[in-house]
Amino acid sequence: MKMIGMTELLRLLKYLEQTVEDELTLGADEGDVLLKRYYPDAAFAVHADMKSHTRNIQTLGRGAANTISSKQKLNTKSSTEAQLVAADDSVPLALGKRNF
Repeated sequence: MKMIGMTELLRLLKYLEQTVEDELTLGADEGDVLLKRYYPDAAFAVHADMKSHTRNIQTLGRGAANTISSKQKLNTKSSTEAQLVAADDSVPLALGKRNF
């Protein structure tokens, strides 16, 4: 597990201070149905070793219920390939939660 540095900690505290009044909106969709949706995305070659970054947002009705952000484990040759890796990384999460 990576240790958080002082810079990251101060940035987190500043963010929390600025967003203390923000509200989290969760709710059902039309007809009171809770639909789980997953939205993977990738940022191409943003790390020093030229690896891409994956973000995954899970919604449950209205509002984000879960977010995941991680460095991709392999180098990709294009932003399209990085998007495909992000989609592939999100499938086990979706299936695991569906089976839960």
